[in-house]
Amino acid sequence: MPCSACPLVLSAVKAVEEAIPLPGQGKRKLDLVLDVIQSAYNASTDLAKEFSFEKLVALVVPMINQIVALHNALGLFQKSTPEPNKA
Repeated sequence: MPCSACPLVLSAVKAVEEAIPLPGQGKRKLDLVLDVIQSAYNASTDLAKEFSFEKLVALVVPMINQIVALHNALGLFQKSTPEPNKA
């Protein structure tokens, strides 16, 4: 994958996490990041010449997983905490 796409992936992951800081929504967040990447892919004739979108997804999903795992491990992504039960 061209290095020029790496900042897009990182920015997309961070933007989605900031916009939707809800736990348990990983699949929806991943889908949104992939939608952003697909929009960029569709707008780039260079990427389309080098990769099919399916190949690009196969390359970026592990990258996304590593970005999220590192940010979670470092506490960079804010986790919302459930309200305690008021009995």
